[in-house]
Amino acid sequence: MWRWRDSLIRLPRSQIRSGGWPMSYLKRLFVLFALLFAMPATADEFREGLRAFQLGENEKAAAIFRQLAAGQNRDAQFMLGVLHEGGYGVDKNLVEAASWYLKAAEAGLASAQYNLGIFYQFGQGVRKSAAEAFAWHSRAARQGHASAQNNLASLYFTGEGVAKDSVEAWKWYEIATKKLKGNAKSIALKNRDKVGQALSADELSAAKRRAADFRPVRE
Repeated sequence: MWRWRDSLIRLPRSQIRSGGWPMSYLKRLFVLFALLFAMPATADEFREGLRAFQLGENEKAAAIFRQLAAGQNRDAQFMLGVLHEGGYGVDKNLVEAASWYLKAAEAGLASAQYNLGIFYQFGQGVRKSAAEAFAWHSRAARQGHASAQNNLASLYFTGEGVAKDSVEAWKWYEIATKKLKGNAKSIALKNRDKVGQALSADELSAAKRRAADFRPVRE
């Protein structure tokens, strides 16, 4: 049984700790619930499916989400990805999970874009690709997804999937700290400060301007 790497890890070539890189599966589920409850439910059926999932009635939840997903409901598509990733009410199948995350991600759901970015980072259900990981984390980050912003900062710092850019790395760490909580926020702040130590005064000023100018844009 695979597990996501612990969120407190060290990036290759940097020794910068990353709090936004993959959380444990259960922690990501807690984030999922927080996101879903913060959003208006798209339909009574979706609420019913989510309630069934919370109660452990996973086969019922899968049936509800499958029906909604057929109607291009991106939240239901995302939930089918979650069910297939964890093997809840369906066979555990990371390839199938990735396909559902892709549908929801292409429809503009930031949480799905973030999860798909993680899949590409580690080659879970898809061929490992730093470029694809960068692309999907970028889309989620631009929508205001804090963990994706933190991951994006790390990718800019290491130059994985994108040209190395410490100014952009500082910018995204700074943006991420506005919404991250607890240990993840503390680590992001340390990473930001460590990146900042290598910037010139002009570069740091530019990074601060970019961060201050950022406004999330929903898809």
